[in-house]
Amino acid sequence: MKKIVLYGLLCLVLIGCDGGSGNSTSSTVNDIHPFDAPYIDNIEKLAYLNAINTARASEQDCGSEGIKPAVPALVWNEALYKAAYEHSEDLAESDTFSHTGSGTNSDWTSQVQNLGRGSTTKERIENNGYANWSTIGENVAAGTTTDTAPKVVQQWLSSPSHCANLMNGNYTEVGMAMVVNANSFYTHYWTQNFGKPQ
Repeated sequence: MKKIVLYGLLCLVLIGCDGGSGNSTSSTVNDIHPFDAPYIDNIEKLAYLNAINTARASEQDCGSEGIKPAVPALVWNEALYKAAYEHSEDLAESDTFSHTGSGTNSDWTSQVQNLGRGSTTKERIENNGYANWSTIGENVAAGTTTDTAPKVVQQWLSSPSHCANLMNGNYTEVGMAMVVNANSFYTHYWTQNFGKPQ
């Protein structure tokens, strides 16, 4: 039997609700040590953006979160991509599934910041250089057959909280990444990081 799962949306207001708002004036990271994410070519980047922005271009029924109007397209941000890749790799390598990093050797931000615990979305995003933000948020997903951007975006649209996050008009930038590990429980691990600079 194929395993497909979605995890709840992380809501932040420096760890609050609705994807997040506020500012990063009280940064929790020390010196910034960005994750060495692999180069993402323009074809893959455009495929991710197309899946996201096609959804955002139309009104979406987000179930219990209500009908969300069409919102402006997002642009790619490399720091958000690095944070997304870092977390997807951590989930795949540690065989865990959460918005909180594993706290193991594969949790890059936890290791380089000497946190002694799993990293938070905010810490990963800031450690990868996205420090002066007004709003941030994250969606994660995993599944054995969730292997393309359109598939994962459709799964997020089918989940009220993820849908509302994806359709949040406050965001202007995005980074998204998938990591595959055939030896892990869900095989495909996706992270989508959103932001808006100050």
